[in-house]
Parts: sequence; C-alpha cells; structure tokens
Amino acid sequence: MLHSALAKIKFLLLSLIILLSIRTGYAQSSVPFTVTSQGHIMLKAKINGVEGNFILDTGAGLTLITKTFSARVGKLHKQDGSYTAFRATGEKLTADLYDAQSLTLGSFAEQHPVLTVFDVNFGSIDGLISLKSFMNQPLTIDYSNKKIIFETVKSMAVIQKTGHQIPLQLEESRDKSLDIFAYFIVNNKLTLQFSIDSGAGNNVFRLNSRYIPALGIDTASAAKTIIPSEFDPKVKTVIYQDNVQSIVAKASPAAHCENVKASFIDGLIYDGIVSLNWIGKQITFDLKNRQMIVR
Repeated sequence: MLHSALAKIKFLLLSLIILLSIRTGYAQSSVPFTVTSQGHIMLKAKINGVEGNFILDTGAGLTLITKTFSARVGKLHKQDGSYTAFRATGEKLTADLYDAQSLTLGSFAEQHPVLTVFDVNFGSIDGLISLKSFMNQPLTIDYSNKKIIFETVKSMAVIQKTGHQIPLQLEESRDKSLDIFAYFIVNNKLTLQFSIDSGAGNNVFRLNSRYIPALGIDTASAAKTIIPSEFDPKVKTVIYQDNVQSIVAKASPAAHCENVKASFIDGLIYDGIVSLNWIGKQITFDLKNRQMIVR
C-alpha cells in the first residue's frame, strides 16, 4: 500500500512539472497553415471557441472578423468607444471595438482579445489575425513546413545564434493596434522604412510614388491602373508598375530580392510596403525585443 501511494505521489509530481513547463513557455507547439493562391497564410483559429478560417496578417493592425462569422460566434461585448485608423493608401476607417473571451490557435490562447467586426465578404475567409496577440509570444512562420511555431525560451536561444537578426520598428497605436516596419535599401540608392505585410500576398512590393523621380521610373511607359477600395468603392488609388533592380534588408543582405515588379502608389502613407514570403523560409517575430530573425 505504501509503495502504491508513493508511486501515485511521484506520478502527480511529474504531471505537475510537465504542466508547469507548459505554462511557463518551455513546451514548443505549432499549428499548420496553408498558403492561398494569392500567397496568404491561412489557418484555423477559434474566437470564443468557434472555429473559423483566418489569415495571419502582419499588416492588419487589429484583429478583424466578418459580420457573418460574428453571427456564428454570438454575442460580443461592444465597447462604447471606437478606433479610427488609416489604411496604407490614406483611406480613413473607423472601427467599432468588441471584447471577446478568447482567441485560440492550437495550444496558444489569448484571453480577452479586442477585435473589430466588418461587413465585408472575404469568401471562405472569416477574418484576419494581427500580430497584436503575440506581443509576448515569439512565433516563427515556417514556409518550408507550412506551420506557425510558438517559440520557447530554449528554442529562441538557438534561433538567436543561427538566424540573421533584423531590427523592427513597431507602430503601436493607443494599445489597440500594432504594425511592424524595417529598413530596406532600394536599388543601392534609397534607404526606406517599409511596412512588412504578410496580408499583401506573395512577392508584393509597393512604394510611395514620391520616390519615382529618385529611382528613375518613367511614368509615361509604366503600366497604370486605378483600383477601387474593397471597403469603399468610391475611394480609388492610382498605381504605376515598373521594375526595381534590388531590395535588401539594411541589417542583413540575407533578405534580398532582385529585378522585381514594384507598384508605385499615389497617397501611400508609408515609404513602402513589402510582403513577407521573400524575406526568408523561416521568419521569427520576437516583438518584445523588437526584432525579426530570418533563416
């Protein structure tokens, strides 16, 4: 009887140690994702326990769900205040804010996230998940194995030694939204601060049209398009397209591309916007330490 009781105590202690290691961030976990034909990172996530299809969007600023999906989730607490922001094209958007109970991706869970609801049709996509949820949780976007990895203290120590570190600048607005930026050198000539936007899709390079003269772009021969906003079709953006010789991360030549088609956009409020996929096959975001580590 004594031997049996001691065995039970040892088992309970071992279970407690395992549970504590999970809670203190030493148990690495991951969730799978797929890449859409446009290059978006699509994964399964739950809002208040209701599962949907979401895009992990490093340029979203604020987590968003569609009105249709919100009806599935049920009642969300609407805050009295709202949040006004500007899209990269300068388009003004005012969003109602809602308190949810939880946002869950695999074993990762954020309690009491704030999100917004928009009456938009994203097809099979139920919303966008921003990086705001991961301010204290380093994560890796692994394009090679198509999974999001939630890093631990131990795994981050290895990544720090094996990857190329690129400093990030964070734009945190009123503790409600988050966007990330880094410096890139264009055509070995201009050093510009670009928003890094996985929600833009694959191989997207957008520059402010003010840099057309400095980069020697001939607007007379460049392709020109006018694109209406998906939020307000009355808002239209003029875009010129031409080739750019090179774009290189200032902090690391490991992140570079050559001879890419870029869009030059009138009214862009940033120096530029770049997609994420070309930067590396494994990209770790350590937002607490304001860095991106590329492998």
